[in-house]
Amino acid sequence: MIPTMRIFLFCIMLLLVSTASAQYTVDNRKAVGEFEKGQALLDNNPDKAFQHFEKALKAEPTFAEVHLTMAAWLLAHDSLDRAEDHLRTFLRTDKGKHKRWGAGAEHDLKCIAFRRNAMANPVPFTPRNMGPNVNSRDDEYLPTLTANGRMLLFTRYNRESMEEDFYFCRWIDGKWSKAVRMAEPLNSDDNEGAGCISQDGRILYFTACGRPDGAGRCDLYISYRKGGGWSQPQNLGPAINSGGWESQPSLSIDGQTLYFVSDRKGGQGGMDIWCSHLVEGRWTSPVNLGPTINTPGDEKSPFIAFDDHRLFFSSNGHVGMGGMDLFVCRKINDSTWSEPENLGFPINTSGDESSLIVSPDGSTAIFARPGILNANPSDSLSAGKGGLDLYSFALPEPIRPEPIVYKEQITEVAPQLEVGETITLNNVFFQTGKYTLLDISIVELDKVVEMMQSHPTMRIELGGHTDNVGNPASNQTLSEQRAKAVYDYLVNHGIEASRLSYKGYGQTQPVSDNSTPEGRRQNRRTVFTIIAK
Repeated sequence: MIPTMRIFLFCIMLLLVSTASAQYTVDNRKAVGEFEKGQALLDNNPDKAFQHFEKALKAEPTFAEVHLTMAAWLLAHDSLDRAEDHLRTFLRTDKGKHKRWGAGAEHDLKCIAFRRNAMANPVPFTPRNMGPNVNSRDDEYLPTLTANGRMLLFTRYNRESMEEDFYFCRWIDGKWSKAVRMAEPLNSDDNEGAGCISQDGRILYFTACGRPDGAGRCDLYISYRKGGGWSQPQNLGPAINSGGWESQPSLSIDGQTLYFVSDRKGGQGGMDIWCSHLVEGRWTSPVNLGPTINTPGDEKSPFIAFDDHRLFFSSNGHVGMGGMDLFVCRKINDSTWSEPENLGFPINTSGDESSLIVSPDGSTAIFARPGILNANPSDSLSAGKGGLDLYSFALPEPIRPEPIVYKEQITEVAPQLEVGETITLNNVFFQTGKYTLLDISIVELDKVVEMMQSHPTMRIELGGHTDNVGNPASNQTLSEQRAKAVYDYLVNHGIEASRLSYKGYGQTQPVSDNSTPEGRRQNRRTVFTIIAK
């Protein structure tokens, strides 16, 4: 889950596949010897390494691995002209013999052209380190915000213990409070991080690795806020988790769509972005977002904006500045996205940019970037607290999501309700064909408990409704049982029975057409009606 701060270039990654077995495209021993000497020196003494590379090319001018290695290093160090020369020399002399390398070289040439244009046309960018209350000498990354913008949760990697944990802070009196480590059972002795939180701050989806109940290397888990703490995390199960790597979830504002990163089979490349929909309390089989977004490279850190129409993510497979760049695309419909747009320079650099989220009003972005200790304090970007730090900046106008207004909780809208008014509990779910409440219903039901506690004279009727599938008499019984299950939950959580009643309506009061799956889903519902205030 730790962001990799490295340059990912197609040509060098493809190159390593071949040279790992020391089988080169040439058999000139002198050239190969000089190349291998250069490789051994490249990290610590690049000048000396390049001298060996030049000798290798003098002995064998068409040595593909040398051209690609030099191009990759030069790109990583912003020497665009020299990198372009080596890439074009490779393409000219290779003449299509190595198609994958050729595709990588063509991609890197497009990146060089993009970088030149982007650097000549920079976008507005004034990043601000989020300060010592948020950042530390360790690494902070993968932030998430509640929909009211008042709670920030992020992952911190402790370099000494080599452990990832959740920390959070709150927006109080115009500043972020001191970050606090979240308590057990959310944090444990293992690694937890890469989370996203529901709009009301009551449901947390997150990543945990190496747990006994895990399906793969890293799995997605869910935890519910209960009172002053959090419930024991539950694995999301085989509907979401595979035998591979699942991480970095992002939840739509309505809580019905979960985006996440996985290297499971069926993807476009390495790490891909997938999504799943919550249907009657269960997550559907994940769907790959397709080749418009996912590439043969890696796509990571998805963030679906609060307007539910813009998806921000990082990628090293799309044309960009180099490494992992930040992109945004727009949802056209449930299965179609616009072409990704690079956020531009200097938001993106030749290094890695990732972990970007956007505030509910669409104006401010928060992302992770390396901070430099003891830097010039006037340099807002480099004046870091250490390692990866969280920074905020004003998002350029053209790529801002639409601002959203935080949806009030049931407890907050209660005073506005009139006697006789009916409210649908959209997030109350039962086992199919049964009246057993699913765990995911707890958050919604706890809101009703809070509402009743905050308004001690209020009385309500709980109503159960079904679609028209099956026997009407059976549907009538099931609706009564489901209304009774909600009634029992409220009573068991301290609400006096005298303030509650329940009734089943079966299939007699549809709110939509029963001829479609969506219509039937809407008709299967639990409601409450205000009887007295």
